Amino acid sequence: MDELLRTCDLAVGMALSAGADEAEAFAATSHEVNAELQKNDIQVAKSMTSAGLGIRVFKNGSLGFSSVNSFGESEINEAVDRAVAIASVVPADEHSGLPMPAEITPIDGIYDAAIERYGVEHAVEDALTMLREAKGVDERVTIDGGGIEAGRGTKAVVNSYGVRQSERSSLIMCYIMGMARDGDAISSFDYQFDNSHRADGIDPGAAAREFAVTVISSLGAVSGESFKGTVVLAPKATTEIIVHPIEYSVLASAVQKGTSRFADKLGDSVASELITVTDDSRLENGFSTLSFDREGLPPSVLPLLESGVVRNFLYDSYTARRAGRSSTGHAGGGASSIPSVSATNVVMAGGAVAVEDMIAGVDRGVLVTRFSGNTDPASGDFSGVVKGGHMIRSGKLAEPLTGTLIAGNVFDLLPNVSAVSRETERLFNVVAPYVRLDGVSVTSG
Repeated sequence: MDELLRTCDLAVGMALSAGADEAEAFAATSHEVNAELQKNDIQVAKSMTSAGLGIRVFKNGSLGFSSVNSFGESEINEAVDRAVAIASVVPADEHSGLPMPAEITPIDGIYDAAIERYGVEHAVEDALTMLREAKGVDERVTIDGGGIEAGRGTKAVVNSYGVRQSERSSLIMCYIMGMARDGDAISSFDYQFDNSHRADGIDPGAAAREFAVTVISSLGAVSGESFKGTVVLAPKATTEIIVHPIEYSVLASAVQKGTSRFADKLGDSVASELITVTDDSRLENGFSTLSFDREGLPPSVLPLLESGVVRNFLYDSYTARRAGRSSTGHAGGGASSIPSVSATNVVMAGGAVAVEDMIAGVDRGVLVTRFSGNTDPASGDFSGVVKGGHMIRSGKLAEPLTGTLIAGNVFDLLPNVSAVSRETERLFNVVAPYVRLDGVSVTSG
């Protein structure tokens, strides 16, 4: 980390000497190993190392940026010259500029030194475990893709106002996807995922077994019914249909472009009081847990929707200046691009009922295990195919479904949420529960 900071110091100093009024350098290195699954076998196992440095400068209110994949002094100097040259010709923007430093509280637990001893051979062994466990549930399971990825990385950011931060992290992830085949019958395609910052924090076998059970359960699917009524969204479907549009709508960039449905709704109720969504940069073992953002500022832990009420938008330095506010520490990105507003861990809070009780309260409806289609985060319109779904009849799961579509507008439907499960599932940077949603158009056959 000290070496990265010195590299950033060098780049900032070069930029100021080259005529920049303000300068920032962001550097990152990573080392990854992975074993990739394809067509029921291991296809690729490899180890990779990468590095990058991004130079952002401002001159007379104009932005220039350049990046390089080497930390050599001559390469950095060339990148600095390119950035300053760009800033000399692009139009000025009164909201441009770099942030002042802010106090950072480091987060424990996002780096595990044991990841340094996790090699390609361990990735292969864990990938073989996934294959064995999935096939052990039922030989009809077909693994189309998946694998193990394990890596460690270091990042550092320095700017000319005194921001100077560095951090290292580790992450291991397993994922498996595919379907089940029984003669001519083919199940819905599905996937399972797990991740951790700890080298021993995932259970590849458990993920594979859960995947296998899910795809086997959707064999023998039939056409359902067409109606307008209740669907129960499993966490994957909740993420696609509900969480992602909410996440988009609270980005200050979307608000300022006029593409957010929440643009003029701060403090207003837009959803059922059962809906609470938080951006939690300090979530324990979260996929996107971090101590500082792309600009070196601490991300605030913020309620986005609280009991259905819009509470906060997410800002980086640029959008904050445009709004006359302070950054919330939500500048995302890496060394190859300029920062932009981004969420960290988006957590939709669980509710008070069990999934079984949610389903028991439905006379006729559909359980949507996974949604495959389009969701427009700006308009809220969604339409697509139910994957791994089941009819719900008289409060019980019935036949698996095929050829069934759902459609609606999530922003119009958010007030119609009638139940949220205690159970939640982590899907990359999202934590989501089951959600019972009324008034959805279901088309089958």
